Amino acid sequence: MPTVGIVISNYNGWQDTVQCLQSLQKQTFTDFEIILLDDASTNDSVGQLRAHLPQNTVFLPQSQNLGFAAANNVGIRRALADGCDWVLLLNNDTVAAPDFLQNLLANTPAGAVSCPKMLFLDPPDEIWFAGGALDRATGKVKHLGGHQKDGPAFSQPKQVSFITFCCVLLPRAVIERVGFLDETLFMYCEDVDYCLRLADAGVPLWFLPQAKIWHKAGGSAGGMLSVYYITRNTLYLTCKGKSKAYARAKTAGPLAAGAARYALTRLLGRKKGRSYGAYRGALDFWRGKMGRME
Repeated sequence: MPTVGIVISNYNGWQDTVQCLQSLQKQTFTDFEIILLDDASTNDSVGQLRAHLPQNTVFLPQSQNLGFAAANNVGIRRALADGCDWVLLLNNDTVAAPDFLQNLLANTPAGAVSCPKMLFLDPPDEIWFAGGALDRATGKVKHLGGHQKDGPAFSQPKQVSFITFCCVLLPRAVIERVGFLDETLFMYCEDVDYCLRLADAGVPLWFLPQAKIWHKAGGSAGGMLSVYYITRNTLYLTCKGKSKAYARAKTAGPLAAGAARYALTRLLGRKKGRSYGAYRGALDFWRGKMGRME
């Protein structure tokens, strides 16, 4: 049985995924399996990925688009069923250093969740993520070190309050205790939700800079879609467990602001964009619509 199950979800990005798979084949730690999902891509990803599959890969093409949370849950369940002691969630648009997995496993404290240092693929010496800070009251997160040059300031392991699920190492015991990703969110903010649940369960989060990956960044979505899901899902998280009256009061401000910005956009004759995403995200949460944007 493999020690680590590496879960990767692809959606129309087979070129990035192949590059990621190639970097994993160079790992100094080799007791792992790759669980690769294709989330119902609309291009030729399935055929291209079949042609490039490493031997230690389980390929699970999906018949419908599940979204980040549900697709990763399929992979997590497969890893646990295969007897893995650890599950690594990894974005498909990343490239891992050869000793990445070895360093991550060697330096993760017992019972903790951890992540590596994440640099931009271009420029490769610039920080994308060196740990994160999470504000529970607002659901907002901050990437520490973002766009700064890598150096001594980002060379020490430290405990953090947020880890992006671009890359996260989860012990089996933690998953069995905390559960799976919240599929209601579809995509975006599932890592915020999970980090809140980890904190509630007393599970420490560690940034471990000895391990490194490089991230292309922005491959899954952008613009209006990103704003839509982040707006809606952040409202969902900050209102989770609260009354309907609280949720309505919390949504009123973002809904009014989004509507005003979108009205101005239409008045100026511009195409739907980020302003529409903010308005529609708040509106759909107000209506109780979650899951995939219709």
